Amino acid sequence: MAQQKAERNDSTSLFKRNRTLVGSLSASVSSASELQGDLRSPRAHVHHLTAHRRRLTSILFVVIALASVLTWLLYEFTAGISVTPSVSSVIIQPDRYSRAINDYFGLHPIERLRFVTNDEQLSNYLHQALPEVETAHVTGSAGFATSHFELTFRQPVAGWLIGSNQYYVDKDGVAFQQNYFEQPSVKIIDQSGVPQATGTAVASGRFLRFVGRTVDLARASGLIVEQAIIPSGTTRQVEVKVAGRPYPVKLSLDRPVGEQVEDMQRAISFFDSKKQTPQYIDVRVSGKAFYR
Repeated sequence: MAQQKAERNDSTSLFKRNRTLVGSLSASVSSASELQGDLRSPRAHVHHLTAHRRRLTSILFVVIALASVLTWLLYEFTAGISVTPSVSSVIIQPDRYSRAINDYFGLHPIERLRFVTNDEQLSNYLHQALPEVETAHVTGSAGFATSHFELTFRQPVAGWLIGSNQYYVDKDGVAFQQNYFEQPSVKIIDQSGVPQATGTAVASGRFLRFVGRTVDLARASGLIVEQAIIPSGTTRQVEVKVAGRPYPVKLSLDRPVGEQVEDMQRAISFFDSKKQTPQYIDVRVSGKAFYR
């Protein structure tokens, strides 16, 4: 009797208040002698595994998302550069332009990511380094970490040989030296008498822009300019010869080119209608045309 009472006291003492249960003597629950006791029921165990599985799934999803973003960034990154002209018949030296584009990315490293590349800013940079480039545009990928750039090149409307340097000017009046198209029909003849040592001053960008705009606007008016002559004793005046007319037309660099081309067109039309051939036409003064 005393032994049964002692065993009952021992069993009830296991569940006194403020005590921690660390195990069980039940065969279906972890033993009390284990270092890590577990009193989870089968249902609690299932809930625990489900929560653990969800955490692992979330971690896996985050890892996959980060890997996808990293792969996309690597795909968009410009480590290699592929260059082609917008006109397929043009043959260029790709390395010349790849180096210039790579130099630009050296100044703007964040733009090596294609989706932030500023085409306009890149084009402006190439204008300074390689004036023959009119526009540059990134068109997409040319392989892993390689971007493809399409370049549009200027087409000359006039050419001018000074010493050993050949200059060209396009319809926008931009001067450049590298030409990938046919030689222009318009020739600039230097009769100024300025020594060749100062030739670069004569071939100023302003003068070439003026000639380029004159040729383009004259063509729009139905007149084909064949020659642009720098007369003796001045570098601020130019004489142009129009196809089918033996006389020159004098223009001034100090007056807007559009107005002078309009005056030239009206004067030529007048003399054509009268079937007269003057020695020259002078449209350097606004609203007037002088001739001899």
